This record gives sequence, C-alpha cells and structure tokens, in this order.
Amino acid sequence: MKKFNTIISTTLVCITINMYASTLYAEALADSESNLDSLKRKNLHIYYTPFATTQYTEYPFRIRNENRTFSLLYGFSEKFYLGFTYSRGESPKFKTKIDLNSSPIGSGLQDITTTRESEFFVLRSQYFFFGNFYGSANFGIEKGFIQEDKNFRSFQGFNTTIEPYSKTTTYSDRLFGTVGLGYRKEVFGRLLIGIEGEYGIMNSGRINQHYTFNPQFYNGLPPKYIIDKFVITNESKPNSEFSYISLYAGIAI
Repeated sequence: MKKFNTIISTTLVCITINMYASTLYAEALADSESNLDSLKRKNLHIYYTPFATTQYTEYPFRIRNENRTFSLLYGFSEKFYLGFTYSRGESPKFKTKIDLNSSPIGSGLQDITTTRESEFFVLRSQYFFFGNFYGSANFGIEKGFIQEDKNFRSFQGFNTTIEPYSKTTTYSDRLFGTVGLGYRKEVFGRLLIGIEGEYGIMNSGRINQHYTFNPQFYNGLPPKYIIDKFVITNESKPNSEFSYISLYAGIAI
C-alpha cells in the first residue's frame, strides 16, 4: 500500500512539473514570436527628404533642386519595396534684374518670370539584401518649365524707354534613371531614418527659344538678339551623369 501511494505521489509530481514546464515553454515561445514580429519591417514606409546634394559631370547643365521630396513605398515582402518619390519643385518666380545689354541707349532693367521648375516623379524600387542595407533601381521624369524675359526698360537721364522686345524659353521634360545604395532603419517601431546614395544618367532635354521684337525700333536686329544667337551659344548639352546623396526621415505603418 505504501509502495502504491509512493507511485501515485511520484506520478502526480511529474505531471505537475511537466504541466508547469510546458506552460513556461509556451510563454517563452509566444514571447519569442512576439519579438520576431516586432523586428519585422512595417509594410508602409513614408518619408521626407529635407536635405540632398547633387553633382553633375556636364557643366553648365540644367540642375534641378533635389531637396524637399516625398516618398511612399509599400513592402510586397519583408525585403522588396516598391513605390514613388515626388518633388513639387520650386514655385513660380518673378524677379527684376539689371539688363547690361539693353539698347540702343545702354543698361536698363528687365522682368523675368519662371513657371514651376524642378518638379519630378520617380518610380522607385528597393531590395533589402543585408539587414537594413538596400539597393535601389529607379526611373523618373522631370517636368519642363517656361522662362519669359520681357519689359526691357532703358534709361537715359530721367527718361525711360520700354523696348518692344521679349524672349520666351521653353525647357522640355527630361527622363533619368538611377541605381542606389542606402540604409534605412525603423527606430522605436515607427520612426524611420535613412541615407541613400544614387548614381544615374539624366537626359539634357531640349531648349526652344522664341523672340518677339520690332526691328524698326532697333534699325535692324536688337543687340540682345545678336548676342544670344551668335555670342552666347545655347547648344543642348549631352546627357549628364550625376550623383545624389540624400538624408531622410519618416514613419513606418
């Protein structure tokens, strides 16, 4: 009888210990899975680039402003993200500057108006190959803009002469492509910080200039027109290679 009681007691102790160990193992496994889930990248990455620097191989070249871009990417897997980058660019501008080539009298003033420039859209893909390091392949288009030079005003003493002359310059859209290497990390679960360097080729685009003037006022061709056409060459530059480094921050959802 004592032997039987000992067997029963031992069995109950073993069952109790096994149940307790199983509970601890299940809790540890749940904690481990929870930790793994917390380490996974979020599906949606949204970030803003307040600072960027660009360098081109061709000069002078139509350089665009790379700052203040907005990016949105969706993770189709934990490693592959696809999305876009958009820049609103520079707002339309109006300025008055000194015209050193004003004629027939001498120097004067001119007004320059420019439509929105440096506006571009990029289709962006990223692949995380080692931890938070990723490679990217991107294709984009930059919208063209128009610059108008008008209201040429010549001064002689107290007299002002408004010249019948204007010039409109149209810059076409440009295509470009880049490959890059970057590092992006989720901090505190939701905050994104990153840096990326890109190397690419940008199309020079086309430039079209249209002049309007009264030849009778100038007794022939305006000196400004002659200087533009025969002194200042506006030949289209070849495609330019460029490098681009950006710092950005955002949120992960």
